[in-house]
Amino acid sequence: METYDHLIKYNDDDSSVSVPFGRAAEYYISKHPLLKNIRLKARSRLRTPQLIKEGIITLKRVEGAVDFVEWTTSNGNTKSTNRIDDVIELTPKGNELVEKISSGKAKDKLCWSWVMYCAGDGNTCQHLCGGIGKCNPDCPNVNLPNNLKNSNDRHRCRLRVVSESRLSWINTPHQLRIKIDGWHIPPNALVVHSPQVTRVNLTRSARDQIIISRRADRWTADDVKTKILVSKKGATEADLNQDVVKNRDICNSKQLKRLIVRDDRRVKDNSGPWTVLQHYIQDVLKPRGHVLYYQNPNLSAEENSPDRYYQLIVSDDLWLNNGRDFGQHFFCIDGNNGLNMDRATVLTMVIETKSGHLTPLAFALSNGDDKIPVRVAISAIKANLPCNKSDCSHAWYYEDLPNNKGFRRIRECSSINPWNPIAMIDQHVPIMHEIENEVRGTILSWTHIMLKLAEKFKTWDVPKLLRYPIAMGFKIIGRSRSDEEADDLMKLFKNFIDALAIGPEQKSLIKDELENNWMNDEWRNKIIDCGRIFDDLLDEKPMTSNNLTEIISRKVEAQLDGKMTPLAFLERLFGVKLRRDSLHADDAPVEQSDQTSLVALLNAQSIAQQDQSEQALPNDIQCHLNLGRLYFLYNIVEPAEETNYYYVKRINEASLTFTSPYDGKQIQLDANAMESLKPMINSFTNRQGVVERQGYYIVNIKTGECSMCLDFIWHGRFRSVCKHCHAARIFAEGQQLGDFSQIIKETKQRLVDYFRSREDISQQQRNIIISQGSIEEAYLEIVRLFSISGDKIFDPPASKDFCRDPLRNFKSKRRNSVKPNGPSKPNKRVRTKEINIGQQIEFSDTQAPLEEMINESIYINSSLNISNQLSQTDICPEEPNKTLKHWSYRCLREMETHLANICPEVPIEIKVYWQELFLNKIINYKQIKSSNQRQLNQYELPLYEQNEIDKAFLKA
Repeated sequence: METYDHLIKYNDDDSSVSVPFGRAAEYYISKHPLLKNIRLKARSRLRTPQLIKEGIITLKRVEGAVDFVEWTTSNGNTKSTNRIDDVIELTPKGNELVEKISSGKAKDKLCWSWVMYCAGDGNTCQHLCGGIGKCNPDCPNVNLPNNLKNSNDRHRCRLRVVSESRLSWINTPHQLRIKIDGWHIPPNALVVHSPQVTRVNLTRSARDQIIISRRADRWTADDVKTKILVSKKGATEADLNQDVVKNRDICNSKQLKRLIVRDDRRVKDNSGPWTVLQHYIQDVLKPRGHVLYYQNPNLSAEENSPDRYYQLIVSDDLWLNNGRDFGQHFFCIDGNNGLNMDRATVLTMVIETKSGHLTPLAFALSNGDDKIPVRVAISAIKANLPCNKSDCSHAWYYEDLPNNKGFRRIRECSSINPWNPIAMIDQHVPIMHEIENEVRGTILSWTHIMLKLAEKFKTWDVPKLLRYPIAMGFKIIGRSRSDEEADDLMKLFKNFIDALAIGPEQKSLIKDELENNWMNDEWRNKIIDCGRIFDDLLDEKPMTSNNLTEIISRKVEAQLDGKMTPLAFLERLFGVKLRRDSLHADDAPVEQSDQTSLVALLNAQSIAQQDQSEQALPNDIQCHLNLGRLYFLYNIVEPAEETNYYYVKRINEASLTFTSPYDGKQIQLDANAMESLKPMINSFTNRQGVVERQGYYIVNIKTGECSMCLDFIWHGRFRSVCKHCHAARIFAEGQQLGDFSQIIKETKQRLVDYFRSREDISQQQRNIIISQGSIEEAYLEIVRLFSISGDKIFDPPASKDFCRDPLRNFKSKRRNSVKPNGPSKPNKRVRTKEINIGQQIEFSDTQAPLEEMINESIYINSSLNISNQLSQTDICPEEPNKTLKHWSYRCLREMETHLANICPEVPIEIKVYWQELFLNKIINYKQIKSSNQRQLNQYELPLYEQNEIDKAFLKA
């Protein structure tokens, strides 16, 4: 504990001391010889409430005080716990009264009169009746429980601690006078006073430190006690034992846990304030302008009233500028209570830029449910968006809330261009009703729809092969241009469900789910495409999915590792750590410190994404665009008779495969289910009024529709059009110019530039022909790779935005036997076999990745007699290893069996190239795991890697 001896003034006239308001008063009491191991009880503090009511004084908490409770009386008055370290200050009216007192025109008044007394723990104190440890036989209290008439009875001990202060003392250095009267036992008594305190008897300062550590950093009782013991470095065992006995700075683990549980209950029941978080908001975020709205709870308000809960809305000036530029028409809002350990609701508000990137708009926190802060959050953003001037310099200011429970930020120009967007929400009726008067309209998120549908599929035990086709049916209905078209497609969807190989009960559940929960009058126009297009927003593309908020949430979760509280959430979001009067092992001061923040990361990305170049587009949009360029160069686009319509020929596409929009993996669709889905797709296609041609897609370059394309059915046309539409639009551009040679040249150049500028490919993996060859050579290499691997050559190796596919995988409920921060289990020993390799073999320095070989292996043809050539290759010239050779032969035979005649028209040049590549791989693979410490003839090849490659060959 910090020492305050220099602040204590010993008075000569009596046995009292004078101390300043604050921690010094408690320090003196806790260190007094008569009070070292004593639990004090207190009566009500007199005089102070009346003077506060008269407006003469105000009462403030000492800095760092959190151990107190606030409540509201039936009359609406707010009261709180009295503390010995409270601070009294004079109001202007009080200063006038003190001047009159000094001049003798008014009488001095007590502003603080408080009596505390010994609780008599241990039955060793002298009672008022004279008995020591117990009452005399003739005492009226002898038969009462604990010898007390009530909780404020002072019968069990004669010791009193009297503190008082007067108005005339407040402006002096020592405002509070403390006097200790009486005794525990008479000085001439023969017994020894040995009190035994069993309850928590920590000082207020120690309680504050513990509670701050708990609320701010979520420390456990053991964590807190460890920090306390570390802070007492150099103390002997006897000193520590004495500290535990005194029970003032440290207590036993049971008592400490009891204190923490009590405070957790206070916070949960809203009777204890988020004091630490409030300091952070007031001292750190508000001066920086990050707080748009903050409200303390009014516990007398009704249960469902927003006034009853804490509400905090935070943002950043760059986010608000982006909201003006990109969020005037659409924004997305989503709640999550998993971003902090207290499970406080965090609303993430996100907008989408014109290039397709995400950018946050604001975060809202509340200890109520999702609907509590949503209306306030929208109003706070409306009041702070800058005007349409790009160099808007209008100032903002803070004003108190009408109920004096908080404050809000307002920008002077916010009323010039009122913000009235369309909100994308989840299917949550309370939120929809809460914001219906705050926004222009609401639409549903397809991410939410598919997630709910996947949960129902799991509950109904729908086969996994059928889940994506059924979801495709939902998506086709969602692409409707009118309510009537949606009704017609819904009838075809029911016929499609009836044709599936599932039970009648499952069929009924799926059809009822669509009709009753999604395509009803309340939600249908919030799902289908015609409900997203407003007459005055024809040039704006509406949002279709809230996966952008999920990406933001994952970024936040990645930043918030470890124990998270609402305070920790904000600290790591803004990168500023609050100064804590907490427990630390060293004596170094803990100041506000700037750290790496998520806000800085998001702002840096937002600034970089303002680049209008093609390289700044999101990966998925770049992939579709460049696939469209390659399709155009393949000369597979033909104009239709109708205006804006084109035919695009199918090329190298398996109709029963689909790339997962969640994890990027290839999905094999059920053939029978997709056949049953054809009537819906045909009806969907016939609405265009264009003659269908076998083996061709029909594309409308104006609307971006490609009705027979699974990518369009799933993703729609608003965020980005499909590859066929991109190809058709390039063709249409060539028609307008009347010079296809120039368009072809530019398209080749841009396609090659795309591959050369990809940052997701390391220098070692780059294709030399593409990166260093001429444009024509690079283009031919791209064509060769495309003929081998298909669309996969455009995909990034890994995307940070990939997530679990809810239609194929579900989170396991199985608990991990290894604790997150505990010791990991020892790795299982891998069985190995030694392979002796001759020293005279020279291995190639250029090794293409193993994945490239696997991708290219899909075009192996039975006419390639690789097995014979492999047997003639001297893999192990000194001591041939039969196990490796047998494994190689088996892989080749299985490939030839399973993959024969898949693509008989592959040019012989590609076959020879693949053959040489495979032979090099078999030789070079044996040295992948070799190290400088091992010689090649002692190299060990793990068996599990052989099995993995074996599986990869079979999969190919």
